[in-house]
Amino acid sequence: MAYEVTATRRRPQRFEDLVGQEFVADTLRNSLQNNRIAHAYLFTGPRGCGKTSTARILAKALNCQNGPTASPCGQCSACKEITAGSSLDVIEIDGASNNGVNDVRQIKDEVLFPPNSSRYKIYIIDEVHMLSESAFNALLKTIEEPPPYAIFIFATTELQKVPATIKSRCQQFNFRLVPIEKVKEQLAIAA
Repeated sequence: MAYEVTATRRRPQRFEDLVGQEFVADTLRNSLQNNRIAHAYLFTGPRGCGKTSTARILAKALNCQNGPTASPCGQCSACKEITAGSSLDVIEIDGASNNGVNDVRQIKDEVLFPPNSSRYKIYIIDEVHMLSESAFNALLKTIEEPPPYAIFIFATTELQKVPATIKSRCQQFNFRLVPIEKVKEQLAIAA
């Protein structure tokens, strides 16, 4: 068996696994249970508080073969592919290194094609605040009027750098630092 970093092995896989972000998890679960799915989400907060993990869990919840569901099974092919990072319909993009207008134009072109094998085509853009102004402008029309199968999840540590025009078109969730006591509990469990 290959060595796996503890942080990767212990990454939350369900909303119930998120530590210190119960409000965010509960709100997302409720919206899924009530079939109130936004076309764009904006996750904000400090590094390491669970924004990207939550984005992946949300992607599983939306594309799970039992879903959309507040409790993704983790066993179907869609859930397994998302966990492994191999889903063709969940595209993770690093905004720090793909921050130009041409990168966003590629997204705009690709979003026109429906999902390969899932319910939704989900774009997770991490560190979205690193996009250039022209890239944000190119993205604006796509998140204003996305195809019905497209969902965008943006994550940022610097909310003030995200234009108001983008913020106003997203359902925003503010993540907090995980309290030190909860961190200690998780470290004790992992040890």
